[in-house]
Amino acid sequence: MRYGVAIDLHVGESAPEEVAWPNVEALAQLAESGGLDVVVLPDHLAYRAGGDGDYSLPDEGVGVREAMTTAAAVAASTSTIGIGHSVINAPYRPPAMLAHQIAALADIAGGRYTPTIGAGNSFDYDQLGVDGSRRASGLAECVQVVAELLRSGTAHLEGTHWTTDRAELALRPNPAPAIIVAAAGPKAMEVAARLGDGWNGWVPTDPESEHVDHLLRRLERACTDHGRDPDTMVRTADVVIDPLDAAGARQRSIETIDMLAAKGFDEVRCWLHSDATFEARRDALEAYLTMRT
Repeated sequence: MRYGVAIDLHVGESAPEEVAWPNVEALAQLAESGGLDVVVLPDHLAYRAGGDGDYSLPDEGVGVREAMTTAAAVAASTSTIGIGHSVINAPYRPPAMLAHQIAALADIAGGRYTPTIGAGNSFDYDQLGVDGSRRASGLAECVQVVAELLRSGTAHLEGTHWTTDRAELALRPNPAPAIIVAAAGPKAMEVAARLGDGWNGWVPTDPESEHVDHLLRRLERACTDHGRDPDTMVRTADVVIDPLDAAGARQRSIETIDMLAAKGFDEVRCWLHSDATFEARRDALEAYLTMRT
């Protein structure tokens, strides 16, 4: 199983230096020198200050560095580690332009870039003028166009949410990068089985949770419905871990990672429980590296 880390790009608006590029670069290079296989980045515009949502914060706005630009910089400042995103939020970008960005990232990374596309969390949809009700169908149309452009160089779609009129991608990567589709519900699982090279799921930090088996059964059903062998799907998981034992969950984190390996996952991308400072994130990453020795 491949081991990865998510580098969080969010921070309160009063401390932007915590996610300044030199700090993000240092974390990516530490992950590479420490022997990790992949680094992934989140894709959001902003976290809402105040309100009642799960991601709202009471005191100040929280900003997030732009994901695609940062991934290109990570690719240019590393040489061996794989690069991706926890999820590229499909509604944020026209799919033809997203395919164009993916092709450029694949070129910069020299074959180390693998996109994961999903509907994402909807807490900042309104800030981007996105209708949250179109999440599943919009995801299907997005992945269809991206896959066609990366694999064949052309795409045409007159969809409900996206229209692409004879789009062309002449400078496409060869080979095309694998497309991972993030999915939990049956509609998104159908997209993964029909169009993706692999699947990504968010799992709890609980080695005894039945949620993982539930997701795998749903993936297998979707593959069967489309006449596809489930074993042809790359399986990746995102999970929050506690390498510093700050919440008393270090051992549970280790057991959860071991459980994912035992269930045949190909890759785990770990989100590190820590304070939102560069020093805390660096310490947590260093502790995660020791968990693997």
